[in-house]
Amino acid sequence: MPQTHRPSAPSQTDRYVTFLGIDFDGQTRRVMQRIEQHTLGGGGQDNAFWQYFRQRRQARNGVQCDDLLLLASFVNQVRELFEAMADEEGLAMLDQLEDECF
Repeated sequence: MPQTHRPSAPSQTDRYVTFLGIDFDGQTRRVMQRIEQHTLGGGGQDNAFWQYFRQRRQARNGVQCDDLLLLASFVNQVRELFEAMADEEGLAMLDQLEDECF
């Protein structure tokens, strides 16, 4: 009787297929909170890019993005913000989100 090949058991995470085992909502929320801490309290209110970012996040008409898509779209700007603020924890959180969810 011929042997059939069975796929190995799924890993802990199921990236790109179902997000199984990945807390992408929690990761996204924590990174967005970090952005708000740096841009709302530290003078970022006057920065045109972060104003635009907040407008896109709150858009109710036209192109609407959920937070995960918004972060994926502007990952380089978020990285620059965290680097400028010397926010190592924020950078680690962004790296994890980028690796697992983008």
